[in-house]
Amino acid sequence: MPKTYSEREREKIVKKLKKAANELMMKKGVKKATVDELVKKAGIPKGTFYLFYPCKEVLFFDAAQDFHVRVDEHITNGMMRIISENRIDPSEDGAFSECMDEVVDVILGAMEITYNSCLKVLLEPEAMNLVLSKLPDNLLEEHREQDKDMGAGIIAQLVSKKGLDVNAVVGSFSMILLGSMYKHVIGEENLRESMRMLVKGVVMQILA
Repeated sequence: MPKTYSEREREKIVKKLKKAANELMMKKGVKKATVDELVKKAGIPKGTFYLFYPCKEVLFFDAAQDFHVRVDEHITNGMMRIISENRIDPSEDGAFSECMDEVVDVILGAMEITYNSCLKVLLEPEAMNLVLSKLPDNLLEEHREQDKDMGAGIIAQLVSKKGLDVNAVVGSFSMILLGSMYKHVIGEENLRESMRMLVKGVVMQILA
């Protein structure tokens, strides 16, 4: 008979597994990381893993979702702070023109969370496709519904108001992030300022 766990024990095990997933994805990627390595790092029996997740890909997705929420909260809180402190009415044209650098800082902060987490790994199409191919349909649908409600919608609303393509803007930020992976070419000392210049160029098209 499978062992049963209290709610508190379950939360602790999931937390350990997500931590292990984030670290192993960053170190080895989706394809090379194994369930054996995950359970060893989490300090749990292999059989216990399958009481919580059907496969490593669903765990990877779950771990990435936590950082996805953190990114969204960072953008939401940052934008709401800017609106409040500067007494901005977002519906007015050019409302953010005087605080564009603050918006850039918010987006750079979101990119930093992404870059320093397993979300960065899933920016690579092969890794993302490997994970998505193993996800149950109901989990995918739930993810899409959550995305619709995410607070980064503040940015999306501003993008739409400008008549820009939301997917193209998201793609622009993703390309900047992917470029940051070549910091050995750009030079670590130049990386942040280079990213700032690129992000500001996109932000100006949205807010100017």
